[in-house]
Amino acid sequence: MQLLRIPKASENLETATVGRWLKAEGDNVAAGEPIVEILTDKADFALEAEEPGRLRRIVAVEKSTVPVGYVVGIIAAEDEHLPDVDAENLALVTASAAAKPADQAKPARTGPSYMSRKIAATPAARRLAKEHGVDLAAVAAELRKTAALSADDVTEYLRRRGFIL
Repeated sequence: MQLLRIPKASENLETATVGRWLKAEGDNVAAGEPIVEILTDKADFALEAEEPGRLRRIVAVEKSTVPVGYVVGIIAAEDEHLPDVDAENLALVTASAAAKPADQAKPARTGPSYMSRKIAATPAARRLAKEHGVDLAAVAAELRKTAALSADDVTEYLRRRGFIL
């Protein structure tokens, strides 16, 4: 299993932006194959697979700005249990926001949606996601939805993640 993390590519690198995903969830990947483009102020590069497997989860959607160490994706064998990286990622984002000077820090929001692009969703979908601490961008990415999310979409995501039966 490989957790695709934003590397500390330079001494002063604190955040990076997720560029284009070169592979989709479910795609097989070979060792050394580029998976996702990472954009920084100084350079752009691709995160590569260290070992063969399948891209099982895209954690950060394109255009998300995330801190160094953030897990943007998970490569694993089809039968491997995926770790829950959301709490670790949230802690990294919270620490990164706390480290910024007050004039640069953005207001905190509940859940990890502050690191993702704005997602169109119905009020019922937003309410359900907030109740369960779910990032709407994660719902859209997993369900591959580009239209506005509904409460049924959030429920399906929760069902897939084992939060509800």
